[in-house]
Amino acid sequence: MRSHGNIIFSLLLLCAILVSKGSSYRTRVHVQNHLEAHEDLFMHCRSYDDDLGERMLRVGEESYWDFKAFPLFTHFWCDLRWFDSWSHHWYNGTFDVYRSTGLINRYIGYCGHECLWSARQLGFYLYRKDEQKWEKRGEWRAE
Repeated sequence: MRSHGNIIFSLLLLCAILVSKGSSYRTRVHVQNHLEAHEDLFMHCRSYDDDLGERMLRVGEESYWDFKAFPLFTHFWCDLRWFDSWSHHWYNGTFDVYRSTGLINRYIGYCGHECLWSARQLGFYLYRKDEQKWEKRGEWRAE
């Protein structure tokens, strides 16, 4: 019975440490329009408790925001759309741009406290600071 109490106390202490570590750093997410055909990118990014609103980015422009990431709880995603004037089709996708799931936050390893995303004709890319390269993380769907 006593060891059960020690385990619960240890877990509570671990949770308190993780929350305090997560809240001590601010994270920034950038979404950049690198569509090669010079198309506008329409984006709507949000989390469960923050709606960042709809924005339109011209080629070369970016949008970014800052937040405090908490282990297990922080999740931002973006709905992105663009019109290909050559094929006359809309392309869209919904992409996670930051998600801390579990006790290990993979985005800290991928991009530290600044995540760079690039919307391109061939997909949605994350700059992996740990590997020093752009990595394709999502595909567009044609409407």
